[in-house]
Amino acid sequence: MLPYLIAASPSLLFGTFSLILGRWQGDDRQKVFGIFAGAFLTALVATPFLGAKWSPQIVIISFISGVSAFIGIRDQTRCLRVLGVSRTMPISTGLQLVAASLAGVVLMGEWRGAGAMPVGLVAIAMLVAGVWLTSRREKGAEGDQLDWRLGARLLATSTVGLVGFLVIVQYFGISGRDAMLPQAVGYGLAALVLTSPRIMRDGDGRDTRWSRATIPFMVAGVLWAIAILVLMITSSMVGVATGFTLAQLGVILSTLGGIWWLGEHRTRRELIWTLAGLALVVAGAFVVGYAKSLDV
Repeated sequence: MLPYLIAASPSLLFGTFSLILGRWQGDDRQKVFGIFAGAFLTALVATPFLGAKWSPQIVIISFISGVSAFIGIRDQTRCLRVLGVSRTMPISTGLQLVAASLAGVVLMGEWRGAGAMPVGLVAIAMLVAGVWLTSRREKGAEGDQLDWRLGARLLATSTVGLVGFLVIVQYFGISGRDAMLPQAVGYGLAALVLTSPRIMRDGDGRDTRWSRATIPFMVAGVLWAIAILVLMITSSMVGVATGFTLAQLGVILSTLGGIWWLGEHRTRRELIWTLAGLALVVAGAFVVGYAKSLDV
């Protein structure tokens, strides 16, 4: 039981991560730069204890994976501002699970075990239905006034980035221990360059990254990096499918916290749709995990 409880702990960190971004004040540049500064420092401290082994291929592929993580977190962070935490996170989680599952089937030959494909297709259907329900809004309500066109674009690009972060290293058979620091160099360098005022245009054009407002978001980056590290370690204890599935449970905390702690408004109908969609996304995550387990 203890390994499973530990394997579920990243979900609390991921859920808290998104709530911090929604709660604390700062512009997008400060949030993104702070996240990756904190994550880079965490990787730097943790790596000497991981027994990592590197080759030129591992370093290059992991670096590319880290840049992909930057794109994913940057656009997810921006989407939190555009759509809110309680709308972004269940949709984002569902889309990531669908995209990661399809990538596993196409690129890595997953779901080839007896019964895995039908179960996996049921899981995808549940996830798609959950995403649709979560994104529904009542005409004329507050949610109907949000910039859904921009939100949809950010959800698409963040999904590609975050799924790429995981799938790229899996495709080349690189362990999380070996990938962690080169990934950190990738997203750290991307954050340093791509959050500059010349490229990431927010506010009045001043470089706001080097201020006190950035420090709290470094805490969020530490939480994200620790969650990735714990997920990497516990996956070897409970299995990759189970560990990945349990890590998605943070969507419950972020969605409900966004509504009741951050005060993101829902009409009565929208609340019912959101809760039903959230239940489908969580259930779909477990069915995805079950489909993966059938490959063993």
